[in-house]
Amino acid sequence: MVARTKRSYCLGVLGIIGFLVVAQIGCGRGEQDPRKYPVWGSVTYKGAPVPAGSITFEPDSSKGNKGPAASFKIRNGKYDSRAEGVGHVGGPHKVRIVGLSGEESADEFFPEGTPLFPEWQTTVDLPKGPSEQNFEVPAEWVTPAVPQPVAPVGP
Repeated sequence: MVARTKRSYCLGVLGIIGFLVVAQIGCGRGEQDPRKYPVWGSVTYKGAPVPAGSITFEPDSSKGNKGPAASFKIRNGKYDSRAEGVGHVGGPHKVRIVGLSGEESADEFFPEGTPLFPEWQTTVDLPKGPSEQNFEVPAEWVTPAVPQPVAPVGP
């Protein structure tokens, strides 16, 4: 009786494992797991490589593209999704770039230095395949001056 119970238990466990394997294989790449393509390139500002920061590719839903956004580190003016094991879904994307000075900082929001410019945004139509995408942040895209407090007028 004990051998029969043990055998039934083992067959049940094997059945569950078999079901999970078949279910995993059968799921494939659907809308929940879109294909991701590598992207790499350079980011410059005022003609020089951006020392540190990040670049984010977000599918442009206003143009019918959907999927997960992908963000990569910028180091010495370069970024490479292949180094980070992620990619993009191809098609129209919004691109956001944050550039930092690359100098160590105690600031918890910017540990890799002070911002070189406000977040810059552009758009790009990425191919459904590997690609190099280089970006030049316009030199006139500068940090706005901090408004000075104005003294109240009148009595």
